[in-house]
Amino acid sequence: MSHSSGIPTSRQLITLFGESNQNDTRIIKVIIQEVSSETVSIQNDFESDLELCGQLLDKASPCYLLFKTDTKSIEVTGYNWLFLFYVPDIAKVREKMTYASTRATLKRELGNAHFVDEIYSSAVGDFSKKGYKQHLVHQKSEAPLTMEEQQRNEEREQGVFVGGGGQGMHVHGVSFPVEERASKAINDFCQKKVNYLQLAINIQNEMIIYSDSKNINCDDLSQNISPQEPRFHFFRYAHQHEGANLESVIYVFSCPDGSAGTVSAPVKMRMLYSSSKANVESLVTKNNVKIDLKLEINSSAEISQDSVDNELHPPKPEEKKAFTKPARPGRARSTNK
Repeated sequence: MSHSSGIPTSRQLITLFGESNQNDTRIIKVIIQEVSSETVSIQNDFESDLELCGQLLDKASPCYLLFKTDTKSIEVTGYNWLFLFYVPDIAKVREKMTYASTRATLKRELGNAHFVDEIYSSAVGDFSKKGYKQHLVHQKSEAPLTMEEQQRNEEREQGVFVGGGGQGMHVHGVSFPVEERASKAINDFCQKKVNYLQLAINIQNEMIIYSDSKNINCDDLSQNISPQEPRFHFFRYAHQHEGANLESVIYVFSCPDGSAGTVSAPVKMRMLYSSSKANVESLVTKNNVKIDLKLEINSSAEISQDSVDNELHPPKPEEKKAFTKPARPGRARSTNK
């Protein structure tokens, strides 16, 4: 299952969709954070009206088109609908991710049973009578896939595939350019000029940027964790363990979610940071630096020298004592005198 962005469907859209099942609305255009006032009425038959989609699409901005067919649903009250998902190639990465992760929430809150088919494309021309017919031919020629498999494939095509399952679920493969100052700080860390490096993302420019670098002690790590914004932290921990002098590189992804005294970062920001974890890690590891420990935390309270030591060097389990079989009743034990 895809990771939901947490962006709810507005009451305005839910009401509009319900009313559109009863009137002559053919198409509803939906954009994130706002319901477009643009609706298109039925002008011809279902397939002919597909030609109307192009006039609603912006060459640079993603959107959803809810397209009502001419057939009534046998499962729910109202008509069968197509869910058209348009994401142009030149759209910003964060917009692509937000739309990909909100799709499931939108369909669920409007009612999955209303939608009998779904089309994703980055080309305006695919949302037309000809494009729809090609879609149907393509469907028949492919081995049947589950909706989850279809969604994963489409998200891979966008470069914003959302990994499934587990707490560490995140969007893969987003790689932003690195500003010059951040590149220099990364080199300084890899060459051991400093033992702590903090990187951030410029959301507006979609770029990895420098945030901080210095020499600190392990106990100082918590003081560098923001309670409001996500950050990437690299720390080279010089310490001793069992008589050996060690230098362990620790990679910490901090992402406040509103618990433990933190202020939840905006949904888009959390997604953008989460999608960049692997690529930010590679900025260090490509310099022949091995990451010994990776941590994901919400607040500064989750990290300390003790917690790092325990993660790096887990306590060895105590050896179980051999079980002594009790003497059988009635039999005296022999004793040495």
